[in-house]
Amino acid sequence: MKRHSEAGFTLAEVIVGAAIAAFVTLSLVALAQHYGQTAATLNAKVNARGDAGRLAERLSSEAASAWSVFVPPSDVLGAANSDGHELDFFAEDGAHRPYAWAYLYDARVRTLTRYAYARGSAARAEELFANFTSFRAQSADAAGVTDARSPVYDPLFATLAVPSVNFTFDAMPEAVGGNHLTRVSIAGDGILTETMLAAGTAPTTFTVLLTYTPAPVAQSPTPSPLPTYTP
Repeated sequence: MKRHSEAGFTLAEVIVGAAIAAFVTLSLVALAQHYGQTAATLNAKVNARGDAGRLAERLSSEAASAWSVFVPPSDVLGAANSDGHELDFFAEDGAHRPYAWAYLYDARVRTLTRYAYARGSAARAEELFANFTSFRAQSADAAGVTDARSPVYDPLFATLAVPSVNFTFDAMPEAVGGNHLTRVSIAGDGILTETMLAAGTAPTTFTVLLTYTPAPVAQSPTPSPLPTYTP
């Protein structure tokens, strides 16, 4: 009579196998979570970059039609604006009626609100822009582009002599006109966008030297023949 041997797993082997399976499962779960978090972070960064870029383009477009781009000492709600959390614009319409608008950043809720206002009247909230981690505006004379300590410094113009032109408007004395510049920093989730603004009325000067080879020779215009009449 033949005897059959029965093969099986010992308790220790079952425990080791279960531990390995649990480790592999936990590793796969952790890897999936990691990739999920990475994808979410990347998506948030892409969205933040797009939002900041669109806002910077809008500010540049509005500056091109403004008489003044400035950082007021106080924001439209009466709080001190020494940190530059508000940026203002000033202009006049076709009937010479002054008007202004502002972008006010609230760090507590990470939102930027556009306000419309006029001198002597309360500001009116118009639009809301969300999901910015910081917003800061800094203004300086155009001569600051040559000064490394200035917020508008640009090494490209470091050796130039840049004159400053500043003036105020009777309708809104706090609005500084001229060629001063304003640097705006907009931060989102892991991104930082900076743009330089100047009012559309900012005066500029250019000197263009043209060298002809050979020099042009002035010529007298050839007179046109007089018409003749034959009867």
